[in-house]
Amino acid sequence: MVDLEQARTLGMKVRLTEDKVATRRESFKIEGRSEHRDSMLRHGVLISEAMTPDLERNISEVCGRLFVPRSAVTAFVYSSAEVQADCLIDSMDSCVLRFTSGLVNLMDEAEFRFVASHELGHFILGHDSCGQFVSGSSAEGFMIQRSRELSADRIGYLGIENLDEALRAIMKTASGLTSEHLRFDVSMFLSQKELLTKPSSGEHKNSTHPSMLIRCRALIWFSMNIKSAGCVANLSDSSLDDINYRVTRDLERFVDGRIRLERNEVENDIFIWKLCLLIIAEGSFSKDLQ
Repeated sequence: MVDLEQARTLGMKVRLTEDKVATRRESFKIEGRSEHRDSMLRHGVLISEAMTPDLERNISEVCGRLFVPRSAVTAFVYSSAEVQADCLIDSMDSCVLRFTSGLVNLMDEAEFRFVASHELGHFILGHDSCGQFVSGSSAEGFMIQRSRELSADRIGYLGIENLDEALRAIMKTASGLTSEHLRFDVSMFLSQKELLTKPSSGEHKNSTHPSMLIRCRALIWFSMNIKSAGCVANLSDSSLDDINYRVTRDLERFVDGRIRLERNEVENDIFIWKLCLLIIAEGSFSKDLQ
């Protein structure tokens, strides 16, 4: 059965801890985005059975697997050499997906399904429809955006239920190379982290996406416990907590460790100041306060 609420339940179960659940924007603010869809109708090609039958079949397949009604998704291809895809939520129950021709020409069908499922993940999790927590000018906002990409990767994996194909799609995105020029040695690709001269210095604090290395590692952690969408319901909270801990540890080591340290220091300072205010209000450092 295809049911958007079922899709959202699935998404909530597997979302990364730091991908904070936010309140959605008011519907009138979202529905005002129809210009985006109209622009794509003018300048892109609508993915459909008539015009792009293979792409239509692949999108329909992942929609069914992720419990998303196909009617809720309007998808386009547009001309660009860049390897890009994105999702815009244009109503509370619908979205617009865009894929560049560069991406479509680079990926095989299974790899394309991973990308499509990843973008559907943003829709399922309501990422683009949420204004709370995310600010383009704050370090915290960028941290949350990176976490959202990792959550969407999990949905992408569940959309194809094949780790190798998911990792191939990520490696192709990282390199821009076709299968003709790229040997898919995941272990060798992941070993590049050992060549980092300053791994603890992290990645650019204003990056909205984690590096492809981190995305691959995070997806491998996730796939060790979850093989398909059907496994999610039986996944224990402790198992998911363990996965999230491993991913967060990678983020601390390789992505935003400094920012996290600074945030913890600020939180500790706030705690101390609150404690001081309580002591002043009490007039003493009482036993109850201790």
